[in-house]
Amino acid sequence: MKDKKSSSLFGVFLGLILGTIGKIMRPFTYLPYRLGYLAPITYRDSLKQMLIYAGVVKSPEEVIGITMIYGISVALVIYVVSFVMHIGRLESFGLMVAGFVAIWVLLYVVLNVIQERRTQNIEKLLPDVLSIISQNMISGSTSYNALWAAARPEFGPLALEIQNVARDTLAGAPLAEALTSMTNKVKSDKLDRSVKLMIQGMKSGGDLPEVLQGISMDMRAEQNIEKTMYAETSGHAMFILFTLLIGAPLLFAVSIVFVSTFSGMFEHLGLKDMQQGAMQGGMKISGISITPDFFYMYAVIVLGVSALFGALLTSIIRTGRMVQGVKNIPVLIVVTLAIFSVLKSVLGGFFGGMIT
Repeated sequence: MKDKKSSSLFGVFLGLILGTIGKIMRPFTYLPYRLGYLAPITYRDSLKQMLIYAGVVKSPEEVIGITMIYGISVALVIYVVSFVMHIGRLESFGLMVAGFVAIWVLLYVVLNVIQERRTQNIEKLLPDVLSIISQNMISGSTSYNALWAAARPEFGPLALEIQNVARDTLAGAPLAEALTSMTNKVKSDKLDRSVKLMIQGMKSGGDLPEVLQGISMDMRAEQNIEKTMYAETSGHAMFILFTLLIGAPLLFAVSIVFVSTFSGMFEHLGLKDMQQGAMQGGMKISGISITPDFFYMYAVIVLGVSALFGALLTSIIRTGRMVQGVKNIPVLIVVTLAIFSVLKSVLGGFFGGMIT
């Protein structure tokens, strides 16, 4: 009995605590929306269209508010770290602004990557879907039944859009209007062109199943051409990657080892004695103006920027889309800097014995 009473009292006490916490946190649940409404309407509209293209079921106000909260949190963390490490006010303020801006840049990068993947998935499956719709219509199905039968789960986001088109047609909307509304939710030139051809074929009195079959065959031929171009441009992309991953790190590693070696030689032999002896012989010797630490930072920055643009360039060469290379940027930067560090250590150990 005592155990039951104590457990019931504990449950009541826990419920009171959770209820109090819920009441305290309730105003904060609407904080992202309130912050989001502070943004201009034009900005919210443009972000709303990006969210639609990416297939993200969230309001632009909520996304803006959440991003703003994350940005402020990152800025506060940077401020605390700067205060602990005794970094100057100007530098800490610059780092806080950079962290806040980086969160917003990350938002746009993530949305663009999601949007690109969704578009690529839809364009890849579109010929098969059009062929299935055409076959269903040839077998005697209505446009609604043909669309609904083609909306298979394995077609992913394209199946959802086709289901929306089928619902609109069932609700009484014209097929052309329903198809046009689908193009407003997917940022795809191929889908937009296919829908325009379908609408034009229906208006001109053509046989819709034959139009769909023709569009499907043309899109498959276009995909085969893209695969051929992808294979032919692989050599150019491999050359760029070789330059980024091997050539540039090797050159910078040799250069920094050269600077470090000669700086050590001047310190070991005595630069002042060498300068006096050279002046007596009519020569002039001066120390190296570039320090190894400065050159190392310069090499890291240049290699990082080169890897960034290299990832984008290889993506443009192979796929024609710059956004596809965004996901490769962190990998290329890490691999390039890792190879540079390994080459620097190996060459430094090999030539380090020259000054000892």
